[in-house]
Amino acid sequence: MTLRLVVADSPAEQDAARAVEAQVFQQAFGNTPEVMAQEYGPFAGRSRYIAVLDDANGTALGAARLILPDDAGSLKTLDDVAGPPWQLSVDDVLGASGLAGRLVWDVASLAVDRRYRSGAAGAEVVLALCHGIYRFTLSNGVDGLVTVLDDRVLRLLRLMGAPCAPMPGAASRAYMGSPASTPCVWRVDAMATGVLDRRPDLAPAMVEGRFSSIACDPADLLPGRGVPGADRSAPARPAAVRVPLRDTSGWRRPGLRRQDETVGHPAS
Repeated sequence: MTLRLVVADSPAEQDAARAVEAQVFQQAFGNTPEVMAQEYGPFAGRSRYIAVLDDANGTALGAARLILPDDAGSLKTLDDVAGPPWQLSVDDVLGASGLAGRLVWDVASLAVDRRYRSGAAGAEVVLALCHGIYRFTLSNGVDGLVTVLDDRVLRLLRLMGAPCAPMPGAASRAYMGSPASTPCVWRVDAMATGVLDRRPDLAPAMVEGRFSSIACDPADLLPGRGVPGADRSAPARPAAVRVPLRDTSGWRRPGLRRQDETVGHPAS
C-alpha cells in the first residue's frame, strides 16, 4: 500500500475523495446520495478536498472537504448554524472569535474509512488530514475555520491538540444524522502552538507533516491545487509563425516606388 497526502487535484483524485465521504456519511449517519447532493451540491464549485490516497488502487482512505466563501462570505456551516437548531448570530460568532472581516473557510466534512479508524495506521490518517487542512489553509492565507463536528470526532481532535473550540453560545445538537454535533471555530494560527503545548509528541505529524506510512510532499499541498474542473493537461504548443520570404524579384506595383528612391536624390 502506497499512501499519499494530497489536495485532490485530478478528477480521479476528487472522485476518490467524494467516494469515501459519501461512504462514511451513509454508514455513520444514514445520509443517502440524495441527501449528500442536497447538502453539498450547491458548494461543488467552491469545494477542495484534502485526501489520503492509496496509489495502488486509486481509492481514498480518508478525506476532508473544505468549502471556500463566496463573494459575500457565505459558507455552509455559517448558513447552517444561523438556522435551527442553533440559530446563532454569525456576526457575533465571528466577532467573538476574532475573525470578523478575516478570511474564513469551512471544514464541511471529515471522513475516514471505518477500516482505518483504529490502530496506528488509522491514527495516522486522521493526523495526516489535520496536517493537510493546516498546511493548505495556512498557505492560502486563511485566518480561521468553521465546522460542525460530531462530538466523537471533536473529542478526538481536541485530544490531538487541534484548536477546535465550540462557537460561543453553541450547544451539542442533532445534525445531519449525527445525534450529537457541535459547531466549532478553529484558528489556523493557533494550530502549531496548540499542538506543541498539548501534544508535543504529535507535532512532527500534525505540524510538520512527518508520517511513518504516508508520504507527504509539500508540492501536493500548494495553493491553487484542487480547483474542480480545472484543465490539467499540458498547454498546447504555440503554432510556428511563418515569416514571409523577402521579395527579391525587383517587381513593384506600378505607380508605387520606395520612398528612398524619390526623396533626397537630385533630378537628372
